[in-house]
Amino acid sequence: MNTKIIDPGKLRSFQRVTSADGYFLICALDHLSDFQELLNSDLSQVTYQQTGEAKNKLIRALADQCTAFLLDARYGLAQAIASRALPGSVGLMASVEDEDYKPSTATRTTRFRENWGTKQMKMLGVDVCKLLWFFRPDSSVADHQREVVRALAKECTALSLPLVVEPIWYPLEGEDPKSDAWRERRVAGIIESAREANALGTDMLKVEFPGYVDSDAGKAEALAACQQLDASINVPWVILSAGVGYDSFKTQVEIACNAGASGFLAGRSIWRDAASTKDPELREKARLDAANRLTELANITRACGKPFSPRLEGEDLTHAFPEFWYEKWQR
Repeated sequence: MNTKIIDPGKLRSFQRVTSADGYFLICALDHLSDFQELLNSDLSQVTYQQTGEAKNKLIRALADQCTAFLLDARYGLAQAIASRALPGSVGLMASVEDEDYKPSTATRTTRFRENWGTKQMKMLGVDVCKLLWFFRPDSSVADHQREVVRALAKECTALSLPLVVEPIWYPLEGEDPKSDAWRERRVAGIIESAREANALGTDMLKVEFPGYVDSDAGKAEALAACQQLDASINVPWVILSAGVGYDSFKTQVEIACNAGASGFLAGRSIWRDAASTKDPELREKARLDAANRLTELANITRACGKPFSPRLEGEDLTHAFPEFWYEKWQR
C-alpha cells in the first residue's frame, strides 16, 4: 500500500480515529434493525429510546478499548454525544446510507438516509464518513454505483471529510452463494471492488475478508488474496467482521494485518452477546468479554499490522505548505 497525499483536514480527522501509533481499532455500532433484533426478536417491542440506551451502554463499556466508533444518525450519533457516553478523546465515524446488509435484488442501488448528509456530519464533529456500497462490476447498475462513490468522494473532499467505502459482494440472480465457484468468485470480487473504490476517490477501505479460514489451505489462500488486495490500492484498509464468530474473526484480522491491513472496523463479532443477553449479570460479563476482545484484537493489529501515520518534515513539509498556504486552501 503506497500512501497517497491527503489534505491536512483529512489527516487531522484520521489522527482522531487512529491510535497514536497509527492503527484503526474501531467498533462498529451503526446497525439498525439487526441491532434491534438482538434486543428483542419482536421488533414491535423495541422502542427508539431502548435502542439508543442499549447502544450508549455498549459505547460506555467499550470506549477505553477503541480509537473510534462508527455510529448511525438515527439511534447513535447525537445520543452518544449528548449523553456523554462517547468521550471526547474517542474518534467518530458516521454512516451516510440508510440500508441493511441483505440485498434483495441484482439491481440494488445505494440508498442514502433522507435529510442527512456530509455537511451535517461535519457540523456535528464527525471525523469520517462511511458508505456501505453493494457493488458488482458485472451488474446492470455498476455504472450507477460507481457514480455514487465518485460524487460522494468529491463532496467529502470539498469538506475535507475523509470517506471510507465498504464494498459488499453479493450474488446475482441464478448464482448459488454456497457453491465453490461462487465462493472463489467472491474472493476475486472483493479485490476487484476494493480496486474500483480506490480508483473512484475513497480515502480508506473497510473490506470483507477475501477468503475462508476453515482450513490451513484456506488460510494460506486468504493471505495471498489479502496481499493481492493490498498491492492493488493506495489507501489504508481495515477488515470488517460480517458477524462471524469471534475466533474466526480474530484469525482473519491476523491474516489481513500480516498482508498490510491497518486494523479492524468490527461490530457483532465483538459485542453480539452483550446486546442480546437478557440476564443483567450475564450481560455485564458479556460487555467485559467484548472489551477484552477489543484489547486482544488491538494487540494482534499492533503485532502484525501496517500503521497508517503519514507525515511530512523539513523541506517536504515546507514545499507542501509554504507560507500563507491557507489563502488558497479550500476556497
